Amino acid sequence: MHEAFYFGPGNRRIFANYHPAAGGGGQVLTVICPPLFSDYMRTQLALRELAISLAERGQHVLRFDYGGTGDSFGEIGEVAVSDWLEDIALAVREGREISGSSVVRLLGVRAGALLACRSIGASSDVQRLVLWDPVPDGASYLQELRRIQVALSKRNLYLSRAERREVMREYAGYTLSERMLEDLRSIDASAYSSVPKGVLHVVSTSSAAGFPVRGVPRDVAPFACNWDTPASEVFVPRPVLERLIACLTRS
Repeated sequence: MHEAFYFGPGNRRIFANYHPAAGGGGQVLTVICPPLFSDYMRTQLALRELAISLAERGQHVLRFDYGGTGDSFGEIGEVAVSDWLEDIALAVREGREISGSSVVRLLGVRAGALLACRSIGASSDVQRLVLWDPVPDGASYLQELRRIQVALSKRNLYLSRAERREVMREYAGYTLSERMLEDLRSIDASAYSSVPKGVLHVVSTSSAAGFPVRGVPRDVAPFACNWDTPASEVFVPRPVLERLIACLTRS
């Protein structure tokens, strides 16, 4: 059972799904900060199943789409990273008001992990912040999107030279404004170090993946997510979901 609704200012309404805790009780709220672009499409089903599982275990869960993405108002070319950071803060506030929860936990996925840490920082409102395969920083994330774009363009052998030039302006199939590119490049690893270490927990799908901040607890749940490829399949990585559930539900 869940409730779909909109919240936020009238000119940039944010779409959300609220999963109430089973039995109507529960004092813990988990807000899911989704990834961006193709990562969003790949993980949409997995994050829905995660929300259902957490609700069955007695947590309130709020899923939402950043402005200009998913079913939220606006276009991707019209929003800035600052809008997304505000969306996260609004989602936490909205989730607390709906659920009446006194304890807030966040899940940030990929670039959503970077945004969540940048938005929340040292805020005392969030008790735990779990990060699933967090990107190192905004600049390296954009480089990854460009590599995906190159791979996508090579797949299409019938593009004219002019069409290929136009396609190569995109990032993994998305046209981003100069403001968005500048905003993303400006977010470095200090977004992670601004959050107290005792609040953070990382779940990685590869043992080779590092994390910019030393001393943060990390679990490895092996699964081939293939984030850096143009693959578009939707996946439900059970080993990862099990670790995320364990991290988000432990006392």
